[in-house]
Amino acid sequence: MSAMGWPRLALQAAVVGGLAGALAEVLVLRLNPEVPSQPTTVLLLAVPWITWGSLVIGAPLLLLLALAHRTARGSGTWDWWPLPELAAVTFTVAAALFSTNADLHTDFLSGSGHRTIGQDAVTWLIGALLSITAGVWVRHLRRPPPLRIALALFILALPLVRLASQPSPPRSPEERAPQPLGVAARPLLVVGLEGLDANLLLAYTVGGRYPALGRIVQSGAWGSLESHPPFLRRSMWTTIATGTPPRGHGVSSRWAYRLPGLAEPLRLLPWLPGGSRLILPWGLARREVPPPTLKPPLWERLQASGSEAAVFGWPGLWRELPPGADTPPIPAVSVLEAPDLEALRDTLAPFPAATPELWQALESDLGRTAGARAALGKGVPSVWLHLQTLTVARQELEPEDTLDAQAREAFGLVLEQVDDLLQSVLDGLPPDGLLAIVSPYGMEGPGAGERLLRLLGLGGAWRASTRSCPDGVLLLSGPGVAPSTRCFAAGPADVVPTLCYLLDLPVAQYMEGRVILEAIDPAYLARTPLRVVD
Repeated sequence: MSAMGWPRLALQAAVVGGLAGALAEVLVLRLNPEVPSQPTTVLLLAVPWITWGSLVIGAPLLLLLALAHRTARGSGTWDWWPLPELAAVTFTVAAALFSTNADLHTDFLSGSGHRTIGQDAVTWLIGALLSITAGVWVRHLRRPPPLRIALALFILALPLVRLASQPSPPRSPEERAPQPLGVAARPLLVVGLEGLDANLLLAYTVGGRYPALGRIVQSGAWGSLESHPPFLRRSMWTTIATGTPPRGHGVSSRWAYRLPGLAEPLRLLPWLPGGSRLILPWGLARREVPPPTLKPPLWERLQASGSEAAVFGWPGLWRELPPGADTPPIPAVSVLEAPDLEALRDTLAPFPAATPELWQALESDLGRTAGARAALGKGVPSVWLHLQTLTVARQELEPEDTLDAQAREAFGLVLEQVDDLLQSVLDGLPPDGLLAIVSPYGMEGPGAGERLLRLLGLGGAWRASTRSCPDGVLLLSGPGVAPSTRCFAAGPADVVPTLCYLLDLPVAQYMEGRVILEAIDPAYLARTPLRVVD
């Protein structure tokens, strides 16, 4: 390789890496519409993003290009100019990524936000076509240096010009204070049974081994909840409690990231179907807790109406720690009967890696359940309880093979404990009480891709996961619920409006979900009008 070859190749690799960094900046700001995309902000942030891309992506690319050139050309005269093709590939990948994100964020972005990201994808395809066309033209003219520099500047400038000339449509959802909603006609118990889905419900409630869930399935109404991708746990549980999708309540990821020069923190960073991809440059972002929900959960509106509510461990970002959320776990030995405790220990013995996390989850759920029982015993009319043992059991123990007798027995025994916890809470619900068991997402076992990675020693060790964001489930029981019904498919935002209607409360206008009419007794529908308030 000639001495003049390295600088030229390094410059081309740096331009392509800088282009990737600029496209990353556009994607991050597009998915955070609450951050104003002012031209000055775009240009200031472009410096760290482009330099970050030039080094992080450009350096490996330089090595690959040098190896490819030496393999194909030997060490002869250096005049290789792959910039147009590399830029076209980068633009094409960005177009696919923008299009994927537009499809993923239907519940997180407004309609105009989706259109803008879709238009970006088309722009990058046009940029890829222009890069190839301009490259052919420059090569044909045989006067490369000035035109090559001009093309490189055009490639780098296109994403920034696009973002500066077409800012992200602003998203500023209105914050609502917890105003009075009215006094509920009957007591309410909501149990968040994380990790429950229709497949598990049908597979494990047949045969009478899990009587609490089995009775609700047989006597109440239940159906699937269509979870919204991408998987953001706190966002989905906030949707369940508020009746509004993420674009309304504003809760997305667990953390926010503040960059220098930005007035607002970044909350929703670029996602792929398989998970989050942080592409913030140089570690400049400072992690912080994002703002709380903009819409009040149902329990706050009931409290504002003078009705007491108790909340135990419900995930989300709330204005203040919900009452009872910090209930300390109690030792499992003081709650479980001795034979059950010994049987559980013996059954979990072949799974030493899973035992500590399972035991910790069970102890936490035992503490929350004890608090919920005490609240129901005191006559608290609204109790919200979140249980997490089922999720941990599915991640660590769910049998991947029907012949895995040890895992099947251990998983079944843990499910028995979860069902017993559920029954202990149900025993405290008054006969006229309304029960909702809800999980906004389910779980699935490893797919073909994950199994291939495991064969190569690169995959995870989980048995079931929320990665693909499967549908969850909702079970309802009590006055006004259609008995023995399984005929509805709903979304997480539909839970609270349906609960309000069954409690003879008005539905707030900001609640974008619907009342699940298929789950309601026709006689109740005939005598109960739907009311809407601000």
